[in-house]
Order: sequence, then C-alpha cells, then structure tokens
Amino acid sequence: MARQRPAIGEEAALEVTVTDAMLVDILGRRIHPVYSTVSMVKHVEEASRLLIEPHLRDGEDGTGYAVSVVHERPARVGERLRVVARATRVDERECESEVEVEGPAGRVGRGTVIQRYVRSGQLA
Repeated sequence: MARQRPAIGEEAALEVTVTDAMLVDILGRRIHPVYSTVSMVKHVEEASRLLIEPHLRDGEDGTGYAVSVVHERPARVGERLRVVARATRVDERECESEVEVEGPAGRVGRGTVIQRYVRSGQLA
C-alpha cells in the first residue's frame, strides 16, 4: 500500500543551538556575530525534509525546490532555536510548508519551503 502524503497542518520540528560555525561569514570574513540567513535556510530545509521523510514511498526521494525566508531578528551563539515546518499545500508532486524559527526573544525568521518528490537516485 502506498504511503499517504503529509496532511495539511502536519508538523515536523528540530532544535538547534547557535554555534560559531552558524554565524555570518561572507567571503571568509566574519561580518556579524549572529545566526546567519544561510544557516536558517539550511535548518528550515532540514525541518521540511523531516516533514516529508515518513511519507516517502518506495523508490521515491524528495528534493528542495524553493526556499523563501525573512530573517526578522538576530540570534546569538548559545541560543536554542526551534525550527518548525507545517504542511500548507500537498499534492502528488510536492509538499509546501510554512516554516518558522523561534528563539528565546521571539520569532527569528519565517518563510516557505517546497519539497518536490523525485525518483530515488534521479539526482545522482
């Protein structure tokens, strides 16, 4: 029997602690001593992957198709962040999720991620 796709409203989450490796470095230079947008994109993609993984069918994989984030406030080294992906649109081709990153001072960022379903090995 084929697995069902994520249900609208279904969530997946991960927690990360901001480390020095997650700070803003551009062209090998430390620009700001805060959580980078690059790291945020990585973490929202990971949360979105966790959302679809339990629903992947035999011979199927998922790949990031589109990411959009708004970085609303800084997060500093040592702060614990909760990254949540919530399914908002699901069909046989893709799963779109609303993503949020929350820190001790409130929302750090938000956005959307679209994961597309592909055949396993298609991108190898």
